[in-house]
Amino acid sequence: MKQPTSYPEIRIKNSWLLYENASVHLHKLWAEKGEELATSDEVDVIVAGYQNAWRPYEAKIVQGMTEITGLTFRQNIIDVNIAPWFNAISDPMVIGVAYKPDRFVEVLTHEIIHRLLTDNVETPYDTKYLDQWKMLFGDSHTFVTLVHIPVHAILQAIFDDVLKEPERTKNDRNKCQKWLEYDAAWRYVEKRGYREIIEVLKENYKELGAT
Repeated sequence: MKQPTSYPEIRIKNSWLLYENASVHLHKLWAEKGEELATSDEVDVIVAGYQNAWRPYEAKIVQGMTEITGLTFRQNIIDVNIAPWFNAISDPMVIGVAYKPDRFVEVLTHEIIHRLLTDNVETPYDTKYLDQWKMLFGDSHTFVTLVHIPVHAILQAIFDDVLKEPERTKNDRNKCQKWLEYDAAWRYVEKRGYREIIEVLKENYKELGAT
């Protein structure tokens, strides 16, 4: 049975376990000579900046993506682990420390969309979403491009229609140009249109929920 609509608590925190067990070792592997690893106290300051940037947007963004997609979060808490030497991944959700606070808002929105699309009340947790997206968007895309077509479409809807800040769409689009597969996803969204993509996605999720 579908649960009442609810929105998860987004907890942005310094992940000392990742710091000690991953960041320290990644720094040894990848840091340039003389490059210092951010201290845990410095990460705390970065986290505070991220929290302050995110807080004014959280309710609009999280509610917006549920209304846009018609999906309900399965989880009531989403932990966002912050640690040096990471980029951004959605499950487990880990984001690095190199982003400016305003850009962090865009990156976190992106990752939460991934989470909602793949872990929601409406569809079984073991749904083969990749097969569905190949059917909807074509099977000629790489994995990375395919999974980002729905994400970028929803991202544009949030930035343009919910926040009324289309400059965020332009910023994300520009940031993705240096990554071939992300750029390809944005080009698909621009060609087909984010609203059409969202509509076919919503219909597909309804069908999956009915099976």
